[in-house]
Amino acid sequence: MGRAGGPFLLRVIGTAGHVDHGKSTLIEALTGIDPDRLQEEKDRGMTIDLGFAWLRLPSGQEVSIVDVPGHERFIKNMLAGVGGIDIALLVVAADEGIMPQTREHLAILDLLEVGAGVVAITKMDLVDEEWLGLVSAEVEEVIASTALREARLIPVSALTGQGLPDLAAELDNLLSHERHRRQTGWPRLPIDRIFTMPGFGTVVTGTLIDGELRIGQEIELVPSGHRARVRGLQSHRKWLDQAPAGTRVAVNVAGLALDDIERGEILTAPGWLTATRAVDVRLRIVADAPKPLLHNAEVSFHTGATEALGRVGLLDHDRLEPGAVGWAQIRLDRPVGAVRGDPFIIRSPSANLTVGGGTVVDEHPKRHRRYQERVLEQLTILDRGSPAEQAVQALQSREPAELGELALRLGKTPDELVDLLAGMIRDQTVLSLGTTPSGGRGGAQTPGSPDQPVLPGTLLSGTLLISSDGWKRLAGRAQAELETYHGEHPLRRGIPREEVRGRLGLDTRTFPRAEMKLIEAGIAATDGPFLHLPSHQVSLDAEIESRVAAMAQALDAAGASPPDRAAMINAHALTDEILQVLIDRGALVEVATDLVYTRETYDKLLGEVRALIAGQGPSTVAEVRDRLGTSRKYALAILEHLDQKRVTRRVGDQRVLV
Repeated sequence: MGRAGGPFLLRVIGTAGHVDHGKSTLIEALTGIDPDRLQEEKDRGMTIDLGFAWLRLPSGQEVSIVDVPGHERFIKNMLAGVGGIDIALLVVAADEGIMPQTREHLAILDLLEVGAGVVAITKMDLVDEEWLGLVSAEVEEVIASTALREARLIPVSALTGQGLPDLAAELDNLLSHERHRRQTGWPRLPIDRIFTMPGFGTVVTGTLIDGELRIGQEIELVPSGHRARVRGLQSHRKWLDQAPAGTRVAVNVAGLALDDIERGEILTAPGWLTATRAVDVRLRIVADAPKPLLHNAEVSFHTGATEALGRVGLLDHDRLEPGAVGWAQIRLDRPVGAVRGDPFIIRSPSANLTVGGGTVVDEHPKRHRRYQERVLEQLTILDRGSPAEQAVQALQSREPAELGELALRLGKTPDELVDLLAGMIRDQTVLSLGTTPSGGRGGAQTPGSPDQPVLPGTLLSGTLLISSDGWKRLAGRAQAELETYHGEHPLRRGIPREEVRGRLGLDTRTFPRAEMKLIEAGIAATDGPFLHLPSHQVSLDAEIESRVAAMAQALDAAGASPPDRAAMINAHALTDEILQVLIDRGALVEVATDLVYTRETYDKLLGEVRALIAGQGPSTVAEVRDRLGTSRKYALAILEHLDQKRVTRRVGDQRVLV
């Protein structure tokens, strides 16, 4: 086959229905392709795993078909294939009518909100008109309360071909209505099949639910973290240069062996998708479930092609009755790749039946206490709020955040948020802390300043954002921390920057921007490596000042050979903190860890060293010792200090002026 150069969009049809109702036979009659690829399936006459085929419709449009197993033991395989479909093809055999897996498949389609579809009443050649009418009436009654209530019923016979042209025409009609696909800019392909091809190596297949894939693109598997490169792309035996969202595609991956990949992993671009072990969800229970779902129930969780065991923490109920809707947090036994807006299904592992499903609202939630009104309000906004409300709520969950990170949380691209956020910044619903030095993930390396107006053209992926309420909380915490510290340590200049960062819980990327904003807002001020309240001043009372004066007099009297620091503190009933205040003021000069001089004595010693070297040239430690009238210990400490201050420089055993 030739290579398709541009985007080659292929829509996807997924079958559903009870075992032995003729799904695979119908697909083969429509396409000429037997979707049962496993020998065991052919031997048993039953689809066990996903089967695949493709069909050229009357309009000339080609579509992919995912044939799913109908037997109850293989429902999890059915779930692996149904998540990325555009159209549902529900199959009901005319000689049997609605059966248990018909109802379960229909419930799954309803929970996943697959509303576009058609019902094929198969094996019409085995029944008379009256029976066919009864079965059709039963099907209409069952689907009336589901997302497929508008679906047409078309009787067909795969054996005689009767009704097949009508079925193909209806599929063509349904596919003429474009299904909206999220274009986040980040490709996501849930892997539902892995195999090797001679001469090519490892191949994975799935439906590309977001973004696009290109030849040569670097990829990552989530949650395993394995990296590889796209060697080839193929759909319907056509080689592609790129594949857009919605396409059923096979990806030839370079650099990974068969054992490196597991079914259910997400093939995506590196660095943006982080696996999770908990999700906040809007959960709906199947209307005809045999019993309610209890808080902390064990379930199997299915999204995309992945499956994990989990426990359902109900946040607003003790139990969810059949047909009820509620908020829940599902904690999983292993990490899965999921994002906000992803549909999911939960099943009972013990009863082997579908319990409910819904949509992921937050893929990286904190653990919640139950029955918390604030939590429930936040989830409601994330689920149903306006774009501005959702942006603020997503931001408040983990802020400050880069524009690119916020876009990920909302399932959008940064470009889609620029106009919205620029308006929110103008009305101060959201504040900009400037642009991170790296420009953020995907952002340009452009400097930012918190006081610059942020316009759509300058709102980059690395722009740090915080909600107005979030900023008030952060500023309030910063002020409280400074006030508390000054109260506990009134003689210290302030809190070391790194300690402030830790107290505020900010990372090294965010803190410099937040600090700048705190200073501009008049909440904090800097003093060297310290932050303090602008009003903070270190002062000593009269009694301490008197002791300080006595110590200074004793130091001056000692000249170049003063007592060590500890001896001075003890002799004058002072503390290390008071000594540090004097050093910060400049009244004392710290020459070494245990050696200080008054400013007056230090200046004299400095003048003597300069005069010695200027007069006679390079001088040794012994010569400096003699000039200062002290011991080698003091002379060496003074010279090493002056070396650090770049007053002198050591050359061999001598010192020269810099």
